[in-house]
Amino acid sequence: MKKLLFIGHEFHKTTKSSYFMQELLAEKYEIESFYIDPYKITDTDFAQISGKTFDILVLWQVMPSLMELEKYIKFKTCAFFPMYDHTKTLNSPLWNEYKNCNIINFSKAFHKTCKEGGLSSYYIQYFPKPADILDEGDEKSIFFWQRSDKITTKTLEKVIDIKKIDKLYLHKNTDPKNKFIPPSKNLESKVVYSSWFDTKDEMQKYIQKSALYFAPRRYEGIGMSFLEAMAAGRCVIAPDYPTMNEYIKNRETGFLYDYKRPELLTLSNIRKIQKNTSEYIKQGYEKWEKEKYKIFEYIESEPVTDTDLLNKHIFIRNENILLLGFLPARIKETHDEINYKIFNLIPIKKYK
Repeated sequence: MKKLLFIGHEFHKTTKSSYFMQELLAEKYEIESFYIDPYKITDTDFAQISGKTFDILVLWQVMPSLMELEKYIKFKTCAFFPMYDHTKTLNSPLWNEYKNCNIINFSKAFHKTCKEGGLSSYYIQYFPKPADILDEGDEKSIFFWQRSDKITTKTLEKVIDIKKIDKLYLHKNTDPKNKFIPPSKNLESKVVYSSWFDTKDEMQKYIQKSALYFAPRRYEGIGMSFLEAMAAGRCVIAPDYPTMNEYIKNRETGFLYDYKRPELLTLSNIRKIQKNTSEYIKQGYEKWEKEKYKIFEYIESEPVTDTDLLNKHIFIRNENILLLGFLPARIKETHDEINYKIFNLIPIKKYK
């Protein structure tokens, strides 16, 4: 059995959003999982894997410098699963190190970007297993998990006529580096707060009290939170961005709104949308179960990269943003800056 190193974002240990892929990969490979916080990584964090050899390296969302990573481990094949909410463009010179990798996209939009940029990219759409629907939920009730400080209850009030909403189930648990924004006085009497749930099933039961689900992010990598709401037959209201608009057909399997110019939506035919959504997820899941094994083929295929085309798409957006491995000698670096550059593009503050 081939040995595979799976490197993911440390936050996914909490959300468990990458576990479905690790379980799939474990059907064919001997897996070792390694998690990093890309904002705090240092050399000492690599003691666990340093000196090891793997047949396959799989990178999940995190995009390290492969030049730096090869100082610690050896691998024959590399596959990268980017997430649209984290990587939307090919504007980083780091992509030059990924020309010998296969890129496996869950976002059709970013797959198109990768192909246009000459990268070896494959597209597959993920669908969760349909949930047991215990309750269609109250049509005048909405669930909202405020994960970021970009989409808050202030956004919700611009999109939904709160006079027609009796209850807002507000889940208070933000993603790292985001702060919770309290609701306005207009909403105070309608809000029921919750925090972290012990199990996913417990949270699903709670979500099913409402027919409506307000998507928490502007962009998604896959979109586990809103997809699981759709799988539970909820009517999802989301920004018209990937990956939400790659699953939601406006007014048929949910509602899409313009994040930059939000307007009040007319929420109608909610029960019909819920029914449509359940059937859509059911069909999608059947397709995913048949196609998911193609990922093994994608991982181990010989990368087909148009290097000339890739080079045309790579550029540095700001002269103050450079990458370790591409740094000219004129840059003076401190020890801390070197440590943080291993897995990030960071501002270089000092020039010589």
